[in-house]
Amino acid sequence: MPAIVLFGIQFTLALIAYALIAWWYVAPRLAVLPPKGALVPLLWVHAFRVVGGTILAPGAVDAAVPAEFRTMIGLGDLATALLALIALVALRYRMTWAVASVWVVLVVGLLDTVNAIIESMRFSVFNHALGVNWVIVTMYVPALLVSSVLIFIQLRRRSA
Repeated sequence: MPAIVLFGIQFTLALIAYALIAWWYVAPRLAVLPPKGALVPLLWVHAFRVVGGTILAPGAVDAAVPAEFRTMIGLGDLATALLALIALVALRYRMTWAVASVWVVLVVGLLDTVNAIIESMRFSVFNHALGVNWVIVTMYVPALLVSSVLIFIQLRRRSA
């Protein structure tokens, strides 16, 4: 089976599983929380994007994966994780700019994710050994996407 087909199957099934978890369990619990309070657990999912920085570690992926791609992916994930941590602190201490910082996390995170998908196709990275990064992309990125949708819903709720 071609690697891209396996990726598509794994990614899609994980996305469906996370969407069902969100719909059946997470969303009903978030609905009873104040909007800002509901953002906190969703942002924690993005705070752990530090794991995406794994691609920067020597030997983490096949040397044939272009350094330009590895750097872009790794730094994008690390930057988004840092922004998520800043937003969490801002929410915790009720900073006036807390909600704006969550919007920044959402936009930067989604742009980074969409860019990573486009660039992974451009560089044909699925034809190379990705090590643990394969699991990150097929299991964690779908969780990030579902969390992003939930964050958007919370931001649009009763004056977050």
